[in-house]
Amino acid sequence: MDSIANVTFFQLIRVAIGESADFPQLSEEEWDALYTKSKEQALTAVVFQAVNRLPAELQPPRKLKLRWIMQVEKIAKRNADVNKVAVTVSEQFSKAGVPNCILKGPGNALMYPQPGTRTSGDIDIWLMADPDKVIRLVKKVRPKARAVYHHIDFPRIEGVPMELHYRPQYMNNLVFNARLQKWFLEKAEEQSKNRVELPDGVGRISVPTDSFNRIFQISHIFKHVTDEGIGLRQLLDYYYLLQKGFTEEERQEDERLLRRFGLYKLTAAVMYVLQEVFGLTQEKMIVPVNVRLGKFLLEEILLAGNFGHYDKRVSHGGGKLQKNTNRLKRDFRQIRYFPSESLWEPIFRWYHYFWRVRHNRI
Repeated sequence: MDSIANVTFFQLIRVAIGESADFPQLSEEEWDALYTKSKEQALTAVVFQAVNRLPAELQPPRKLKLRWIMQVEKIAKRNADVNKVAVTVSEQFSKAGVPNCILKGPGNALMYPQPGTRTSGDIDIWLMADPDKVIRLVKKVRPKARAVYHHIDFPRIEGVPMELHYRPQYMNNLVFNARLQKWFLEKAEEQSKNRVELPDGVGRISVPTDSFNRIFQISHIFKHVTDEGIGLRQLLDYYYLLQKGFTEEERQEDERLLRRFGLYKLTAAVMYVLQEVFGLTQEKMIVPVNVRLGKFLLEEILLAGNFGHYDKRVSHGGGKLQKNTNRLKRDFRQIRYFPSESLWEPIFRWYHYFWRVRHNRI
């Protein structure tokens, strides 16, 4: 997509989320490009809300609209399936005496005007227990499961992939990471007690509080930016989170924490993207915009797409060597923007290697 087409895509997103009503007449080819871009950014069902709001003469061709509707219905069904599994799994661990919290996913969807339009992924459940305990638990049912620093994969339930987290997220910089992990532990109990009701009466789960999410989700975004790539879906999650509001005292505390964890610069870049794409207003920002970093981040988002799957600058599907090569390329590309995470990444990689060797022997 060229810059003009990107602007049109942003216009469509703003119509979808109710920030604008203005939209131009488009050709069939232009609509096809927007549909493709919405899939790459995991916003297919969200963007379709704009299609429904447009007058008939501005809507896409009927054939494309029908194809779009089919995808929207699949996303809604997937969300319903994920919600049911999230409730089941959360209840099972709670009964086993393990406090837990569902990260992102179903909780984030509740912030959307229409929760069923958010494109769901796997279930990330934070088990508030010692990592060794969680790893042993998983290896009883899946002996070959491989643990990484913050989570271990769990067998699919009703086709829904799942990660059991013993740490919500992490930083490459070991100093910032130590501070972040300490904060996560301090806030764990509060998150496990924050109960919400999911749609259609499927049950209740624990989800992070807004104050926790304003820090945690930035750390999640940062990890995707520096490791593999990120799409607009995660940024829209953060837009809706900030739309819920906060006090000036809360904003000041968020800013303090973001600086302490090395997340301030990335947050300033995120504010730029939220402003340019979704129309976030100044009073909803937790830090001032950084235009230079923001333009870089937005370019990365548009080039890489959701989880970096559409990034043509790197080779996909290779083995460990290719994966490490891609990481180094990303480190070199980002070092001028996020030097701390980029320079610490090779060090953390070695630390992570020895961590995996030790913990996968359990």
